[in-house]
Amino acid sequence: MKRFRLLLVSILFASLFIGCAENGKNNDKDFSFVFMTDIHVQWKRHAKEGFTAAVNKINKINPDFVITGGDLIMDALGQKLPRADSLYNLYFDVTSHLQMPIYNTIGNHEVLGLYKESGVSPDDPDYGKNLFLRKMNYDKTYQSFNYKGWHFILLDAIGFTKERKYYGHIDSLQIEWLKKDLQGISKTTPIVISVHIPFFSIYKQMREGPTAAFKGNEVIVNALQVLDLFKDYNLKLVLQGHLHELEDIYYKGVHFITGGAVCAAWWTGPNVGHPEGFVVVDVKGDEFTWHYQTYGWDAKHVK
Repeated sequence: MKRFRLLLVSILFASLFIGCAENGKNNDKDFSFVFMTDIHVQWKRHAKEGFTAAVNKINKINPDFVITGGDLIMDALGQKLPRADSLYNLYFDVTSHLQMPIYNTIGNHEVLGLYKESGVSPDDPDYGKNLFLRKMNYDKTYQSFNYKGWHFILLDAIGFTKERKYYGHIDSLQIEWLKKDLQGISKTTPIVISVHIPFFSIYKQMREGPTAAFKGNEVIVNALQVLDLFKDYNLKLVLQGHLHELEDIYYKGVHFITGGAVCAAWWTGPNVGHPEGFVVVDVKGDEFTWHYQTYGWDAKHVK
């Protein structure tokens, strides 16, 4: 009798498993993740409340993980260590409530004291990107990881000029790292890139006309050199930030999605019609779909 019961339970379990698999509910390759960029968390404009609302919405969606697209804080560029450090702590305070892993991409506003008016010396141990590395406990400002057959690459697109300004650039050390990183995956592995400053955008042309040109601090100046590394690989998706606009440029099989902004217009409401929100990506096998998710923030009370 016990043997019969065990056999019956096994048959029922197998039937349920097959049914779930046929309905696509138990596919080990399916997953979702959130890309949230341009948070600009700060002590003013109720930004902590707004960011907390975004985190609560993400927890309800329950993706497998979160990738940020940079400009996490507002601001370190023109600030000394105490203020920048407090903003990083505020960022960690809110993100500690996320119920899934988070991977952080560096943005220009994470760079400590780059602007001369900050008064921070380049000899300061936390100057530039060093504070980001220390606070995130990262050894590099770029990284990669694998998840369910997909390869994710987080790049550092923040270059420095001699005049202590930033511009969009992937440096030579990072390019050499990229070459080695790509050697470790199959040519058919789907790839996702996260980067703060965009590779490409059309927002300037849409606002100012089709012949409008970008500045070096608005796009990555050596974008073609970097993307050439992926020509024999299965690059599917590039997630970008910086512009606080929502775009989807599809070219030669690659989606370049500029992901809007969690803060929209720096916590004062929609930015040129783009509301506060983040990108949700749903992956099924080797393909994905995406949508822009708002989270119900009301900035009307912000002065």
